[in-house]
Amino acid sequence: MSAIDCTGHRHMSKVIQTIDELANRRQYFRIEDSVSIEVEPMPPGQSVGAFFDLNPEFGLISEFQLLDVESKHLLRTITDRDKNLGQFLKVLNKKLDSLSRVIALNHQQTTKDTIHPVNLSEGGVALPYPQHLETGQEVAIKLVLLPEYSGLLLSGRVLSCDEDRPYRLHVEFHDISEAHQQLIARHIMRKQSQEIHAQDPEN
Repeated sequence: MSAIDCTGHRHMSKVIQTIDELANRRQYFRIEDSVSIEVEPMPPGQSVGAFFDLNPEFGLISEFQLLDVESKHLLRTITDRDKNLGQFLKVLNKKLDSLSRVIALNHQQTTKDTIHPVNLSEGGVALPYPQHLETGQEVAIKLVLLPEYSGLLLSGRVLSCDEDRPYRLHVEFHDISEAHQQLIARHIMRKQSQEIHAQDPEN
């Protein structure tokens, strides 16, 4: 697994063709990871959700994580005023998180054949793909981050697709919300932290 902290600048006229170039240009961190991911070519005017069979629990953990991000500032304010109340709310939040995880895991439709090694950043993803797609092709993406099982539905645009088999698809996320970017960023930072601790048991 590798991570990039990009501080250099490139000429903006250069066409971005790979996830590495996208991460460098936009100053994104990226990692090598294994995720559950499905990518489908998407005709103009279609919605992402129409391409996948989703159960009601899909995205449940993501929603809870987003609410957690939104409430952190409020929780800190409450804790500063009343430590006991703040601690109680933290415990309650952990209970709700555990409950959502159990529900999502029991109803998750992730299968082994959808899990692939990817290069992932907040701005896009590179992955092996069974067919060649043209540059600029719009795609629908069903992404489940593991092991937390955060489910995301995203739209994307093909940056490039290697000509030689096996094909490797480079996709930029299109119109991704700041909240979804934050979820991916948190996942990347968590994976980086786990790798650092694994490499240095004394930490």
